[in-house]
Amino acid sequence: MVAKVAISEGQRPGSLFVPMHWNNQFARQGRVNNLLAAVTDPYSGQPESKQAAVAIAAWQPAWHSELFCREPLPFPAAWHWRRRASPGVLHYSLAGEASARQWLSAWCARRGWQLQVADGGAVWNLLAWHQGRLMLGWWSDAREPAVDCAWISAAFAAPPSDAAQRHALLSGRPGAAVAPRGRIVCSCFGVGEWSINEAIASGCTSVGALGGKLKCGTNCGSCVPELNALLAAQRTRA
Repeated sequence: MVAKVAISEGQRPGSLFVPMHWNNQFARQGRVNNLLAAVTDPYSGQPESKQAAVAIAAWQPAWHSELFCREPLPFPAAWHWRRRASPGVLHYSLAGEASARQWLSAWCARRGWQLQVADGGAVWNLLAWHQGRLMLGWWSDAREPAVDCAWISAAFAAPPSDAAQRHALLSGRPGAAVAPRGRIVCSCFGVGEWSINEAIASGCTSVGALGGKLKCGTNCGSCVPELNALLAAQRTRA
C-alpha cells in the first residue's frame, strides 16, 4: 500500500497505525487489510484484522498534485491518489512518476473545456472552464503544492469575476485582498486553520470562545481535539 506518513509522539516506538476503513472509493492503494494474513478465530470466524508485522520504505514521486473537479476522473493506473473531504467538489491528492500533463490536457480537451495553464518547470497548474464555470483545477509541483484548498473549493460555487482573480486562482492562493482560511479544521462550518489561529491571537482562549466567534466545534464536536491542539500551540509560542 501507499500512504502519507505523519510522525507523532503519541505513537508507541516501533509501531505504526493505519486506519482499516479505506477502500477504493477513497484511495488507490490505501487498503491496509490487503496486507494482513487471512487468519480467523477457529470458533467465531472473526478475522485477525488489528495487527501485523510491517516494513516501511520511502517513495519519492516525481510530482505531487492537488486536483479539484466536478466529476470523477479515470486516473491512469500508475498514479497514486487519495480522495479528501471538500464541500461541494471532488478533491484528490495525487502523486506519480511519469508526467501528467499530456493525459490531463487531452482529457479536458475532449470535453471542449477552455484551458488556462501556468507552466514553470516542476510547477504546472491548470484551470479548465466551460461557459464561465470552473470545471477542474490542478496544481502540481515536485513537492506537495502549497495551495489554499478551502479558497479553491469556494471558487467552484462562486468563480472569479475578473482576470486578476482568475490569475490568482491559477496560482492556488488568494491575493492580498482575500483573507485566506487555510486547511479546513471544522468541516461542519467550513472553518479553516488560519481563521482559528487569528481568532486565538485576537483573544479566544478556549474552545467555547472559538465556537462563539467562528461556530467551530459547536456541531458534531469531532474537531474539538484539534481546536485544543491549536490553542495549546499558541500558548507554547506565547
